[in-house]
Amino acid sequence: MKKIFAEPLLQFLLLGLVLFVAARALLPPDAIDDRYLIIVDEGKLLNFMQTQAKTFQPQQAAAALTNMSAKDRQRLVHDYSRGEMLLREAMALQLDRNDEIIRRRLIQKMEYIAQGFYDELAPPTETQLRDYFGENREDYRRPAEATFTHVFVSFEGRDPAIAEHQALNLLLKLRQQQVPFEQSGGFGERFLYNRNYAERNDGEINSHFGDDFGLQLFALQPAVDWQGPIRSAYGYHLVLLKKRSLSAIPAFEQVVGAVLADTQRKQQRQIKRDAIAEMMSQYRVVERDSSR
Repeated sequence: MKKIFAEPLLQFLLLGLVLFVAARALLPPDAIDDRYLIIVDEGKLLNFMQTQAKTFQPQQAAAALTNMSAKDRQRLVHDYSRGEMLLREAMALQLDRNDEIIRRRLIQKMEYIAQGFYDELAPPTETQLRDYFGENREDYRRPAEATFTHVFVSFEGRDPAIAEHQALNLLLKLRQQQVPFEQSGGFGERFLYNRNYAERNDGEINSHFGDDFGLQLFALQPAVDWQGPIRSAYGYHLVLLKKRSLSAIPAFEQVVGAVLADTQRKQQRQIKRDAIAEMMSQYRVVERDSSR
């Protein structure tokens, strides 16, 4: 029992209870009632609905509140009142003091509220979308892609000149036998990565073979015959290139959905920055030397 009463939190709560009882006994009834009076009006309910839904659309919220059944409205009033009571009790106990988690949550909420003003803007026009696309064309560039298989002759354990000679002899054999795509596994040596690459982008291909290989591969034209040898950091590769597309920026009409989403995100970030800057302009920051 002594251990329980030695807990600081329990002592704090008991002290709060004593102060509460003392306040009830000494203060006028009106003062006590005000402290425990929760006033619920249309504005508070509308704000509560929007914050719960994490959207700031006053007109939609007002319509929903007007059409709400008596039972649903009573539940809404109860939920708001319960939250208000818990908030007041937490503030009265100063539970918000020196709590980094609560601090971060409050900061996040203010940032969300600042960003919420975006809902009041009209959607971007086609001219704005085209302007944004023109300024950020490279962001929509599609990577080069290739579909190919390869037969590998490694540098390991042999002189590069000998490896190249073996690769040329193997190329002649592949062409003479007209080896198809699916039978390439019966020739050459085991490669560190894959043998077949279907619609793989230049970033992945370069990461497996090196940039020089990628440049040579995408300089080739798709063909029914084997091509090469192409040198990589690992050895020589004989390639059967079935399909390839070069890197290109698509037309505006092909990416308009992505452009719209990116434009809206940019507007949201700007509105958030402006709103926070406006709030920050009301404050004065003074830095003091703690060593003095």
